[in-house]
This record gives sequence, C-alpha cells and structure tokens, in this order.
Amino acid sequence: MFEGVKVIIERQTETSQLRPFSFQDVPAPSDRDTATHASFRLLEGEPDDNSGPLETLHDGKTPALPDEPEANFFFAAGTQGGQILLDLGHPTPIAYIATYSRHPNTRGPQIYTLYGAAADDPGFTLPKGINPTNWPGWTRIADVDTRGASHQEGGLYGVLVTNIGKSLGRFRYLLFDIRPTQARHMFANTFYSEIDVQSADPSFQANPSGARGPAPFNVQTRDGRFAFTIDLQQAPELEPWVRERLIPVILEWYPNLAQILRVEGVTPPEHVHITLRPGRGVAATSGARITANSRWIQRERDREAVGAIVHELVHVVQQYGRRPPGSPPPPGWLVEGIADYVRWFRYEPERHGADLVWLRRQRGVQLRHDAGYRISANFLDWVSRRHDPELIQHLNAALRLGRYEEAIWKERTGKTLEELAEAWRVEIQQAFEAP
Repeated sequence: MFEGVKVIIERQTETSQLRPFSFQDVPAPSDRDTATHASFRLLEGEPDDNSGPLETLHDGKTPALPDEPEANFFFAAGTQGGQILLDLGHPTPIAYIATYSRHPNTRGPQIYTLYGAAADDPGFTLPKGINPTNWPGWTRIADVDTRGASHQEGGLYGVLVTNIGKSLGRFRYLLFDIRPTQARHMFANTFYSEIDVQSADPSFQANPSGARGPAPFNVQTRDGRFAFTIDLQQAPELEPWVRERLIPVILEWYPNLAQILRVEGVTPPEHVHITLRPGRGVAATSGARITANSRWIQRERDREAVGAIVHELVHVVQQYGRRPPGSPPPPGWLVEGIADYVRWFRYEPERHGADLVWLRRQRGVQLRHDAGYRISANFLDWVSRRHDPELIQHLNAALRLGRYEEAIWKERTGKTLEELAEAWRVEIQQAFEAP
C-alpha cells in the first residue's frame, strides 16, 4: 500500500438508530466534492441490467432503502467485478477518497484495489485488463476489504482512504479495481452508492476531457406531465437516432400507455430514466429506470429497437413491484404477455410481430397461453377480441393492486382460463391447417 495511507472502515447495520451513512470518521456523502464533475468510465466489466448508471456514483445521493438497485452501481451477476476509471481532467493533490455501499447481505461489503496516476509521465497510457502497476505512471494507493475477520456482510459501509494531515498524492486518474465479495457466488457484486474524491487544493475544479458521450439530458411531454432523462454517456454513437427516432415515440406513447393501463387511484411514474450502454441481452426495467444494450440497439435500430423500448415503458407503467405488501406475485407470463400485447397489437400491429402472420412463420411452436411474451400476447389479444375489449385494463389493475386471481377470467368472460386457453389453441391450430 502507498506509504502513509490509512484506510478507515465504518459500518452501520440496518437496525442502527443513526441517520443512514452517518459515520464517526468517514465524511458523509457529498454532492460538492471534487468528483462531482469528474468523468467516470467503465474500463473493464459489465454493468448489471438492473444497475443504476455510473452517474449514481457521483451525484451525492444515496439509496433510501436497503435493497434499491437503481440507486447503486454494480457489476453483472455472476461476473468477477471490473474496473472503474475516474478522470479529474488534470492532476491535483488528493486530500481523501471515500466510497459508500448499501445492501442487506452479500452485496454490502467493499473489496477493491485503488490506483492513481498523474498522467504526466512519459509513456503514460490507460490500463486495460491487467494490473495497472505494470503500466508506466501508475501507483497502487490502497487495498480495501471491509469484510473483516468475521466476513460480515449486510449493512451500510463507508470507507475513507486518507493520509491524515497530508496529501495522498498528486493524481489526475483514479482507478478502482473492484472484486466480488464472495467467490463463485451469483450475487456478490457490491452495490456501490457513491464515490467521493476531495482535492487538497480548494481552488481546483475538475475538468475532464475524457468523457465518452453527451451529458444526460431531459425531455418532457408537451403538457409537462411526464419527463425523461436520457443517458448516452456510454453510447454517444446513438444520439442522432435517439433524438430523431426514439424520443418522438417516447413523448407520444408513454402518455398513451398510461391511459391504456390506467388504474384508478394510481399515478404512473412521472420521471423515467433511460440509459443506453453496452451490456447483455436486450433491455431491462427496474422501477422507473430502463437500461438497454446499446450494441443490440445499434444492430436493430431500423427494426426492433424502438418497439423494445416501448415494451420496457409498459413495465414502467405496470409498477407491479409496488403492489401492497403480502399480495401474491404476478404471474410472469402475464407481466411479459401484457407488455408484448401493448407493443405488438397497440403500438406496432402493422409489423405482425405476434399475430397469426407471425405464428405461421414459427416452426414447432408450442401453443401455450402461459409461454410469455409474443405467444401470451397473441392469447390476450384473442380473448380481448372474442370476449372482453377491456380485459387488458382490468388484468393490469388487478395485478397492480395485488388482487389478481384466476377467477377474474370467469368473471370477465364467462369461461375459465383453462377453457379459454383450449379454445384459443384449437382455433389457432385450425388456422395453421387451413389452406
């Protein structure tokens, strides 16, 4: 560890009577520290689909709940962590570095090695994929492991890296080489809530030149009711497409979705965050945050991309996670089936993405009403047309309010779910066999 450096670790339990992130020696998270205006970049590793964006690490905000994924940054489940690079723009003496995390169990502790570079040495280059100490100009500052001998887990953690009374050193870049808290554990990548850096020079202003994309920006519907934050910091190449193709659809269709899935006494989220960045799969939604894989979006921007975001906007409106405590979880096939129904039969029916035209092209498809996504969407459309045009709204309300039971199918259509599923299957099969 760098000479003179001291690592101070403090932990609160979730049962503590203290204000969250209130420690004795570790300063409280700040929105006015030097890192507030720094550039944060991902050098190695893959964010989890449910993670908040990198900006959550330097916005001065901390999670209000023990398990609040969108308020933290964390690496994908099952991976071995990664590297986050912080760029202050030019070198400055560092007074301290503080990191904060919160989670009720394995994702609470912090394990990382901290490196720094002034970036004014000959041959300086950014590291990638190997130990930065093997690269000219990099210094290993500290090793952090908050677990202790007892390998304690959940809680609120604060770590202070300091050289009491002196500067830690003069650095432009800080690199956090982050590792999971347990080996071979699917859910052991820490929920990092905030990273603060304070320059020892009170006049210093972070002015990074290495930001990868535009700063997050806001748009809102004409009536001002709904607002959207768009984050393209890790996908600047998609900015023209987002502004020309995606934003007009979002502004028009999010209010439509709120009307299609309206629930008496329930207000849909009025501020939605949409982040496009490299990742796995297609897209995921957590609360009012959508994260989409920019690589997939780039490939599909003239085909499936916009519709995929509409599907995720349906999940934002659904908000089934906010149903009353103790109510039964919604069936997964209905959650995704409703989202794909709205997408394929209300937003873009002309694309024939889930109707009989699409079904005819599928080989060996099993006609199960509970298959989810497009097939369940087809079933929901069939029941709506045959029996109850308001079925989707009533199903959504029951799911959102925690009142869903299979009896609702009989009440709305006069037939049980099994009877409806069998009638739908027979009709579709006959359509397949027709010349």
